Amino acid sequence: MKKAAIAFVALPLLCLGAGYGAGLALAPAPAEAAGTEVDDKAPHGAEEAVKDAAQASETDAHGEEGEKSAKGENQEPMDSYALAKDRTVVRLGQMTIPVEKTNSVSYVVADFALKMGSLELAERYRRVEDATRMRDSLLQAMNLAAESAVLRGVAIDSEALSQLLRDLISKEHQGVDDVMFVSLYKQDVARL
Repeated sequence: MKKAAIAFVALPLLCLGAGYGAGLALAPAPAEAAGTEVDDKAPHGAEEAVKDAAQASETDAHGEEGEKSAKGENQEPMDSYALAKDRTVVRLGQMTIPVEKTNSVSYVVADFALKMGSLELAERYRRVEDATRMRDSLLQAMNLAAESAVLRGVAIDSEALSQLLRDLISKEHQGVDDVMFVSLYKQDVARL
């Protein structure tokens, strides 16, 4: 009887450990999974993101369009320092919205900021209660946009999305001049 109890406890734990070890051994390196090359001398983290943003803005300034992959599209991040200097801009944080398609699910990750009509409105929406209400309205608007053609295409038109969100939010909250994206990322994941 004791052997059966040991088998019922030890066998699942043994299989769990073997599966975890095999997953660690067979999983690709993080850079391979992201589709980028690893350079030991290259900086990591924030410095790398700043360099990528600078390169993207240089190519846009020269009129060249960057290559957009079919798997994911990323918009260059806005300058956080410039946003912090403008006191009528209210940062609301990051949200992830799934966009379900026939053969895939696209995950849109957006970091939102709102340009308010006056400094008084901006100060009001910086308070926790009003900021939470605004985030809820923004999430509802993004879910409505996920059902429309704005987020279902291969590329996201950030200007059209910003205008749609501003129109939807303005019904409930007065004084919103613009919906800005501090960062906007899209990643398609195939359904299995």
